[in-house]
Amino acid sequence: MRITTALAFVLVTAFSAPTFAQSFVGEWTASAETPGGKVSETLKVVKVGDSLTITAKLVGVPEGTPEGGPATDIVLNGDRFSYKRAVGGDLVITYTGVVSGDTFTGEAAIGGMKVPYNGVRNKKAG
Repeated sequence: MRITTALAFVLVTAFSAPTFAQSFVGEWTASAETPGGKVSETLKVVKVGDSLTITAKLVGVPEGTPEGGPATDIVLNGDRFSYKRAVGGDLVITYTGVVSGDTFTGEAAIGGMKVPYNGVRNKKAG
């Protein structure tokens, strides 16, 4: 009986992680509430093999504004995520949050400052 229970636990655990990764895949409109005002970006999460890639493009900012590079150190743990992006090579932003369906809530940390960081999945018109 213990072997059957252990096997069932292993199978459920093995198939749970891809389900979350798949739920985070897609295009999001994400916003950070900074002291200088709201900053928005289009966040793209793409599954590549057994891993994810995350890229972002700022929305509604003056041309030439420095953008963050692709995400590194991507960690998914249940419904929680974290990743980092570098801006200009020296400045690193760490993002953390929790996904719930078509939204996520979290924060972006830069230096010692943390700001709210939230997103909504972009739905394609049918």
